Amino acid sequence: MGERVVQILQHYRHDLMNHLQIVQGYVGMRNIEKAEKKLGEIVDYYNEERKLMSLNMPEFMIWIIQFNVRYENLRLTYKVHSEYKNLHVSDSILVKQFQDFMERCVDILNPEELYEVTLVIEESSDTSMKIMLSIPCKTDEAEQLMESIKKMQRDGAAEIVIAKTMVGLCFGLIISQ
Repeated sequence: MGERVVQILQHYRHDLMNHLQIVQGYVGMRNIEKAEKKLGEIVDYYNEERKLMSLNMPEFMIWIIQFNVRYENLRLTYKVHSEYKNLHVSDSILVKQFQDFMERCVDILNPEELYEVTLVIEESSDTSMKIMLSIPCKTDEAEQLMESIKKMQRDGAAEIVIAKTMVGLCFGLIISQ
């Protein structure tokens, strides 16, 4: 566990330093407008992360933070439209189901292509949360993924939602609190 935490912190520090060096470069070039824009993006990112942390799902949060390192040709951004929920009881279910889905994606998606993945976490009712992962992909990839998802092991505590979109596939879980 200690090594895992150190790896996460090293990656985290590396990303933060990259962002700050970009801001420093803009300030050095006297391009204050771009520096302010980049600082705004950094603040927005950490605000989303704060909301993610407030959902009390530590393993899933770590999975999200490690996503871009774990999956070479996939880049994750996320939005959290809820705060201060206790999803701890669903934490291991979320990790297991999304890892299973991503393994299927890795098997089907083109490893030479970069995919911009979006995760949205929101309340779907007073007693349930919806966690949706959208992957833009080709029609044949989306169809293969849909077939593969149908074979996924289901967990009774979460309802799996899948849908083809105009640009790819959306996979998600609805969990009761």
